[in-house]
Amino acid sequence: MAGPSPQRTALLLATAGTAFGIYVLVVTAPDRHDDSTTTLFSGAVGGLYLGAGLLARLRRPGNAVGLLMLLVGFGWFAEDLQISTDPLTHTVGLFLRSASTGFLIPLLLVFPYGRLRSREDDGTVAAVADRTLLAVGCAVAFVLQPVGVFFHASVTENLLLVHPVPWLRQLTDAVQLVVSAAVVAVLLWRWVKASRPYRRELAPLLTVGLTGGLASGLDAALGADRAWSHPVLLAAAHLSVLCLPLAFLAGVWRIRLGRTAVAELLRRLPLASRAHLRDELARTLDDESLRLGLPAPDGDGYVDTDGRPLTAGPGQWTSVLERDGRRVGVLVHDPALREDRYVLEAVVSAAALELDNQALVTELRASRRRVIEAGDEQRREVERALHDGAQQKFINLGLQLRIARRRLDREVSGPELAGMLDDALATLEQGHAELRVAARGIHPVVLSEAGLVPALRSLTADLPLPVDLRADGLPKLPEPVELTAYYVVKEAVSNVLKHAGARTIHVDLHHADGVLSLSVTDDGIGGADPADGGTGLLGLRHRVSAYDGRLTVRSRSGEGTVVAVTLPTRALSERDEPV
Repeated sequence: MAGPSPQRTALLLATAGTAFGIYVLVVTAPDRHDDSTTTLFSGAVGGLYLGAGLLARLRRPGNAVGLLMLLVGFGWFAEDLQISTDPLTHTVGLFLRSASTGFLIPLLLVFPYGRLRSREDDGTVAAVADRTLLAVGCAVAFVLQPVGVFFHASVTENLLLVHPVPWLRQLTDAVQLVVSAAVVAVLLWRWVKASRPYRRELAPLLTVGLTGGLASGLDAALGADRAWSHPVLLAAAHLSVLCLPLAFLAGVWRIRLGRTAVAELLRRLPLASRAHLRDELARTLDDESLRLGLPAPDGDGYVDTDGRPLTAGPGQWTSVLERDGRRVGVLVHDPALREDRYVLEAVVSAAALELDNQALVTELRASRRRVIEAGDEQRREVERALHDGAQQKFINLGLQLRIARRRLDREVSGPELAGMLDDALATLEQGHAELRVAARGIHPVVLSEAGLVPALRSLTADLPLPVDLRADGLPKLPEPVELTAYYVVKEAVSNVLKHAGARTIHVDLHHADGVLSLSVTDDGIGGADPADGGTGLLGLRHRVSAYDGRLTVRSRSGEGTVVAVTLPTRALSERDEPV
């Protein structure tokens, strides 16, 4: 049968610790002297450790930090037993004289991960240093210190005194001081080598701990007889001790702040690109070392957002991004982020969802692009068939009619037949012209042969309104971009002729920084509804978006209408790659 849950165990420990603390404070209250801490101070420190440890354990059941804080609270109250003037209670208190320190050293070494540093993640030296300090610190507190009870003569009778050995206690205190200083040195070294997330975890602890240590050291160096410094330094040391459990708790409380950052990330989704996603994830988790990995094109490993092979470096951690059982990527990040388990899991889920959505959008655009290009190719085939078939027959028939008309003139066969031939020739030429216009509407041959600007000049040459076309210095653009720009101008101009009542039309094209900017402006009545653009404008929106562009319509009543488009002009092979 499964044992009690970590949360329930923590609750029981906190309750037992509170009851034990109340008992100790009541027992020792009459025996406290000027050199000891007050009952209120001892109760406050022990209570804060118990409360903070309970909260930490409830927040992170799998992390040993909360459990060790509860044990430090127990040890803090147990140390006060030595204050008692009752020989039995005092003797028991001597055995527990360093109980809080014995639990505090492991707490400092495992904070904030809840485990000692490993050889794989942090190197052999760091792993050995942590375990050595842990072993020595616990041996001093729970072995050497209790052994010294048999050789320690105190003011209150020590019931287990065998023979006084004054230097043994001094040696024990000296070793404990060295171990404590070594632990502080390890924490400072971690701070120097740490990334921003880990420094954020250590900052409150180091600030409070170093302040208290400095105050205690100065007080010892200056001496308690210095009336001007002793009260101030002692108060600073006591305040640091009081704040130390709150410093441990600061890392736990930061989870709520992290959830706010996650909410902001979700609010900003969707994002424009995978590179943008990486930047947002790094900002949300406050980890500039974070990298986003995508499945490699060859299916072997991962690449970063720039396409370079991605591997986790020493001391980094990898979180897998999955959607419906499929791996869509990985996050390589600082291991300190694992302490914000709820935040990290939420960010991982959001990143996986965003990557999956971006892949779907990319596939949708590619699919729409294929449909558009297939349609363009069909139009090109129809135009070619008309040019090589029907139009050629029109030309041949026209030549035959002209030859027949010239022969008729020479033979002078009568005006009626000559008129009929003239009418037939005129009808034929009109039909041929209309067929050319229709073929040009299906696919503009001049666009493929001469480029975008000549095609637009041909399109606007015979319109009943003057068209001001400005496209100076326009480079050769990819064919899909030129086709899209051509059809945008064609549809916009057609709408102006049908609905705007305009006097002039302005067409402006400008290319800069890999983007083609196009606008069609008229001075008509305006008031067009951009949402009711008809199938022509809707089709243009789809075409523009398929090539990562954007189409907007601005039309105020009495102020004319502006149809504006921006289109990236980089090579299609680059656009087909994932963003």
